Amino acid sequence: MINVAVVGVGGWGINHVRVLRDLMGEGLVKEIVAVDINEARLKAVSRRFSCSYTTNYDDVLKMDSIEGVIISSPTPLHFEHALKAIEHGKHVLVEKPMTSTVSEAIRLIRAAERENVILMVGFIMRYGTGIEYVKREIIEKNVLGRIITISAKRTSFWPNRPMDVGVIRDLAIHDIDVIYYLTKQNAQYVYGVAGMLKHEYEDYAVIMIKYDDMTGIIEANWVTPYKTRTLYITGERASLTLDYMTQEVTLLKEDCVYKPRIRYEEPLLREDRDFITSIIEGKKPLVTGEDGLRALAICEAALKSAVENKIVKVSYYF
Repeated sequence: MINVAVVGVGGWGINHVRVLRDLMGEGLVKEIVAVDINEARLKAVSRRFSCSYTTNYDDVLKMDSIEGVIISSPTPLHFEHALKAIEHGKHVLVEKPMTSTVSEAIRLIRAAERENVILMVGFIMRYGTGIEYVKREIIEKNVLGRIITISAKRTSFWPNRPMDVGVIRDLAIHDIDVIYYLTKQNAQYVYGVAGMLKHEYEDYAVIMIKYDDMTGIIEANWVTPYKTRTLYITGERASLTLDYMTQEVTLLKEDCVYKPRIRYEEPLLREDRDFITSIIEGKKPLVTGEDGLRALAICEAALKSAVENKIVKVSYYF
């Protein structure tokens, strides 16, 4: 059992506290410390989940009993908060995007290597049972044959929360990571179109990505009046659809339509369990800092393409 701090317990961080309480029941977590600058919010979280709290992040970092830190603060603070934790010898799970820039991501990875601690990024889509099934039973068994295109649609209406990044680094980054996770193909070239209607960041975008021998197409926006989280894969022998919200998979072949029964378990619970067990067992988590850097590099290429209205070659830094 280990002690874990959650930094930032606003809209998303509170969910980490909730699932960590469940992991206490599994005998993986001993104590949870919530950290936030909003004391009223901290008191409410403490009452609801019976956890300790503090407004002083530095005090938490000085506690030898804290082994893991989950960073759910605003994106501009990810680098500062994660770097401090790493330099104090803490294992870190930082929400996506892992940092505001690629250069910051590289510094975090190097710091984690130097301090010999885990640096994990919150790509929650990898932990869906639907994606797990698609990877294990469809992709790895080559059911689709050669993959021709992977497309994704991730949309919703205007978010009722402050935004510190646009839809490319907030929404599309998930599908960028999933495509790599399923295929292990690196993006080569990116063409992006994006614009702003109500925010200072882009709130709609379409991204086309050229991989080694397939194409990715990602649509992300905050202007569609309903929530969509869907992945489509077209192969030479079959195609499939995955609904992220229900984890339902539909496989379409020439002679049949197949919908496997997939057990549901909350992806965030599985993600945090992976983080905790990786610390306890000294193993590599499903998502690494390099995964966060790779996805962020593609996002930066897409943003540059949208601004310059041209195809951009993706630069990797590892």
